[in-house]
Amino acid sequence: MDLSGMKPGTAVSPTSSAPWLQRFGASTAGAWLAALLFIAIPFIAANICTMLLLPDPGLREWRNLIKALVLVAAYWAYVRFWERRPARELSISGAGVELLAGLLLGGLLFTGVVAILTVLGAYSLEAVGTFDDLRAVLVSMAPKLVAGALVEELLFRLILLRLLERSFGAAWALAISSLLFGLAHLGNEGATPLIGILLGLELGLLFGAAYLLTRRIWMCAALHFAWNFVQGAVFSIAVSGHTGESWLHGTLTGPAWLTGGAFGAEGSVVAVALCLVMTGVLLNLAHRRGRFNGAAG
Repeated sequence: MDLSGMKPGTAVSPTSSAPWLQRFGASTAGAWLAALLFIAIPFIAANICTMLLLPDPGLREWRNLIKALVLVAAYWAYVRFWERRPARELSISGAGVELLAGLLLGGLLFTGVVAILTVLGAYSLEAVGTFDDLRAVLVSMAPKLVAGALVEELLFRLILLRLLERSFGAAWALAISSLLFGLAHLGNEGATPLIGILLGLELGLLFGAAYLLTRRIWMCAALHFAWNFVQGAVFSIAVSGHTGESWLHGTLTGPAWLTGGAFGAEGSVVAVALCLVMTGVLLNLAHRRGRFNGAAG
């Protein structure tokens, strides 16, 4: 069943004469309990097992990849056996266009952030690596950034946003899931409560809007990956407080409200402003296509 144009919660239509289990399965409480059993428990188990079996910090990307695969399988099982419908949001049909759109949008958006920071004198380029360096950075950084982006998008958009939408409607679901996304990064280097809120306004809303536009995982995951890759692996700016290998070598200087401080340019007012503008564009498109409904289902 294609749910892209339907309100959340309409996958099952129980009647007053339906068995109590069917009625419970169609309820909001049933959806949350099923998500706990099908998704949360396997994900927690995968977290524990990967930490015990792969404790080396250098294997972090492999842990994330395993967790991402567990999440995909658990989500598919939840949708297939509880909601009793095909997992269209994971279908690879048409995924190429959505992946390309997300990659271009994320890359161009963060490049725009750097361009503005450069004009304002907050970012200065010090050295440019060779194309061999770029290839090495791509091989080294892309897998870990792909795994990290996929895990977060599965958790915060495909699971949390979708279930919250069923309970409170799209507008509240987008707001709540975005705030939780920002606050989930408070343990990162340079993070503050204000930056957590700003990150929710900036990227939580942006990635959520990309999901609402397509009702699938591909665009929001590609957008997330491209934003992180261009930020860290290309421009050598900390990604939510994390640093790694990069092709270009530059520095941020200036007040924290402009540069984001140790957290990176995601904490900059420039990034917040640009992302909010793009969020508005994506939500407008989603509304025109009938995929954004502010009322609870």
